[in-house]
Amino acid sequence: MVTIFKTKNYLKMEKKNTITLRLSDNQLGWLRALCRRSRQSQSEVIRSLLDKGSVRERISKDHIAIIRQLIGESTNLNQLAKQANTYGFLVIAAECQDIAMRIYQIIKQLKDDR
Repeated sequence: MVTIFKTKNYLKMEKKNTITLRLSDNQLGWLRALCRRSRQSQSEVIRSLLDKGSVRERISKDHIAIIRQLIGESTNLNQLAKQANTYGFLVIAAECQDIAMRIYQIIKQLKDDR
């Protein structure tokens, strides 16, 4: 019989079974690397691999800073769109192209870091 506990909008199953797993040095290195990158325990990483087939890497502080830049540029773009609706697009076309280029570069930097 499986006992299910309800906590914070998701179901959590009771974990009472233990297994022993033998890994090569290479496999253990991969497991430890996954644990470091995801900031999860070995058990959590293995459960994630079993449940989802993948492990999600945590967002680093560098990526958070880049995402904040992207939010700032998006805010600027929204302000320019408002001005364009008020005064006409030709008045602010150059600024829109400049901000669009900066947003493209930020997104490219995020993709390259991943």
